[in-house]
Amino acid sequence: MFERIIAPGNYRRGAGVITASGQALRRMGAKAFLVGGHRALAAAVPALHEAMASAGVEPVGQVWYGGECCPENIAAVAAAIKEKGADFMVGVGGGKALDTAKGAARQAGVPLVTVPTIAATCAAFTSIAIIYDREGHFQAISHEAVNPSLVLVDSQIIAAAPWRYLAAGMGDTLAKYIELRATSTAVSSYPALEGAVALARLCYDIILTAGPGARKAVEKQMVTQDLERVIDAVILISGLVSGLGGDDGRTAGAHGVYEGLTASPLTRGCCHGELVAFGNLVQLFLEGREIKIIASLAAFNRQVGLPVTLKEVGLSPEDGPSLELVSNAAAASPDMANMPFPVTAAMIREALLAADRLGRGF
Repeated sequence: MFERIIAPGNYRRGAGVITASGQALRRMGAKAFLVGGHRALAAAVPALHEAMASAGVEPVGQVWYGGECCPENIAAVAAAIKEKGADFMVGVGGGKALDTAKGAARQAGVPLVTVPTIAATCAAFTSIAIIYDREGHFQAISHEAVNPSLVLVDSQIIAAAPWRYLAAGMGDTLAKYIELRATSTAVSSYPALEGAVALARLCYDIILTAGPGARKAVEKQMVTQDLERVIDAVILISGLVSGLGGDDGRTAGAHGVYEGLTASPLTRGCCHGELVAFGNLVQLFLEGREIKIIASLAAFNRQVGLPVTLKEVGLSPEDGPSLELVSNAAAASPDMANMPFPVTAAMIREALLAADRLGRGF
């Protein structure tokens, strides 16, 4: 039997879209519980309260998600939802907040509305959650998460967020094509997987062409066509890639490198997508791609503010113990196992250093 959870029930994107979505929220129920990051809630709650008031929805509770998407925080949020008797939950913020909300909504047995306040990942759209421990070490990719019923993407809120987060989203989204091109070779092709590959390539092309213009838009806190093309690539189309590809089209070397990098406390200051962006370069070296192709992607990273050196992800090429830690963790990660050939820690270390040498030339 073929089965996929493809997408949320409704995706809405535009400047001021939250305020205009009162009736869509009312269809979720009469009592809403809000969870998210502190800054994210401050950015979105006024519009959410206005939308709810217009449609007779009562906000019965609001909590911080806890700072990490870990089992303890998921359970705590689920318990708070049950205590308040909410009909549905609204998750607000970035990837970790939204993944916590997806896990908590599943445990509480309520539908979920996601409100991304940054476009740093496709977390608002997907039905999986990335689980960490309390200290931020990667643990697992979990399917114990709800499929969002409604996604509200206010492009004005995203335009007002720091540019770094959208750049991180671009790095994470570029990985869709780089990784799916590799993982799709390990299975027999079929229509859904072919569609995922085609959409992943579309994401890749949109990011490369519209990314620089989106950066200018965010620097001016303006909503432009380039910005909204990038937002849709990062959240909507990238999310469809995950839904269509399923377990045959998920993450590989770039995210394996990300998982390895999170093993070092020195990388804690980096966003998920920033580490993945450097991982993209490392995967291309692992695959033996032409240097001009890798250099072109590194040049784009530099143009939009994504890492191209070990120093920019908190490490040093001279720090042997840290490189050994990262390389071993990356080699053991479940995503690295999705590569179409065996990858050893020694290969990863060599590719990390090769990417760093290239990056220092920009």
